[in-house]
Amino acid sequence: MTDKEAAVSLSEAASNSPSAPHPPPHLTDPVFPPDAKFEKRILRKVDVRLLPILGALYTIAMVDRSNISVARISGLDEDVGLAEGSRASVALLVFFIGYMLFELPSNMVIVRVGAANWLALITFAWGLVSLGIGFLDNWVGLAVLRALLGVFEAGFYPGCVYLISSWYRRYEVQQRLAVFFMTGSALSAFANIFALGLIQISRVHHYKGWRWIYIIEGALTCVLAVISWFIIIDFPHSDRNGFLSAEETAFVRTRLAEDRGAEDQQKVTWAVFFDTVTDWKVWAFGLMYMAGAVGVYAFLFFLPIILQNGMGYSLDLAFVLSAPPALFSVVEGQLISWLADKMRLRGPFVVVQGLVAIVGLCMTGFLEAPVPRYIGTFLGEAGVNGLVVTTLAWQANNIRGDAKRASSTAIMISFSGIGGIYSSLVFRQQDAPDYTPGIIAVMAICIAAVIVACLSIVVLRWQNKRADEGKKVIDGLVDFRYTI
Repeated sequence: MTDKEAAVSLSEAASNSPSAPHPPPHLTDPVFPPDAKFEKRILRKVDVRLLPILGALYTIAMVDRSNISVARISGLDEDVGLAEGSRASVALLVFFIGYMLFELPSNMVIVRVGAANWLALITFAWGLVSLGIGFLDNWVGLAVLRALLGVFEAGFYPGCVYLISSWYRRYEVQQRLAVFFMTGSALSAFANIFALGLIQISRVHHYKGWRWIYIIEGALTCVLAVISWFIIIDFPHSDRNGFLSAEETAFVRTRLAEDRGAEDQQKVTWAVFFDTVTDWKVWAFGLMYMAGAVGVYAFLFFLPIILQNGMGYSLDLAFVLSAPPALFSVVEGQLISWLADKMRLRGPFVVVQGLVAIVGLCMTGFLEAPVPRYIGTFLGEAGVNGLVVTTLAWQANNIRGDAKRASSTAIMISFSGIGGIYSSLVFRQQDAPDYTPGIIAVMAICIAAVIVACLSIVVLRWQNKRADEGKKVIDGLVDFRYTI
């Protein structure tokens, strides 16, 4: 069969499937050559339009939710009375209440209103909230605005993961998710150095440095939100996309149908939600993801404080030294993601990343000298960030059905909210400056993630074996097999 005939056959097979979406006729007519150059050119176009802008917005999201750590060592605690009792823990954890509650509703909305419309709108909203924090004078107002920040940020991350996983085949998605997630991790680390520059404005204005961190970064968020509306693309099924030709759009749809089986573009309903929450895999992935999130938030919220007050570095060095561990996590995460996609494996790499995190946390928590403790932050941050990315890809590979995948993604990422509350509560003010009990608590959840990952590997491998023997049909598709 020639390439031309293969392309026609693939297009017809996808469009004739009873469960396939039915695009307009002009999207099924073109004949296109499915050669490597054609495919790479389309993927490059999607990559360029999708990953840089989402990575930039995720950076802003990470900065706006975590800049409280550098604000606290720049005068926030004194100005609003945050250091008293459990006020700091309350101000941190209220963010995650709205963050958890509004993730699933957001994924129900994003398909209806369009990715660009929704993501740009909520980004602009949380930018205004972040800007407003810079004018506060009491800790109660800070807690209220951080709760609103969580409500508006809730829909961003699951929406982006859902959007990215909708455009790529199963064994292409981890590298893209890694680029998206690690871009935010790396650039948000430089945000601490940027914040060090912003606090210098206080030398020429009566506002303290922490206020300028929120005012300037909040304003930048609003500007980027407006720009993003013109750049973000929509889901592959949408007619709102104009950056691909009809031929290229048809090719994208058919290659996705070939990889996953044809899927209807379904609405997320309560019936789909119930089906999702009764699937054991969703909870297993959720626990693994939560372990990574606990560590990510622990480093975001407390590393600058530990560097200054626990390891004895100066204020300026505490800002600067918080960046290299995040940069190392990007390099390590990209390498692991490339290897995982190449080997078409996920679970073993979840185990490896969990073990790396545990070793790093042990070094940071139990060694005495500052340098070895600081080296431990490199391994710890790389491990927890890697847990997040690899678990995201593992979940996306093993949940079939567009609506169920949207629900599963929202549920799994809501576990990060639980992780945020967990890290906010276990890193207690009375344990400062080393926060050893908090570090032990992060290690414990990482150990649990490694155990659950090992059990999941065994169960998924057993179910694949039953499918190979003809004793089971996985998710209604005879040829579908779980990614181990």
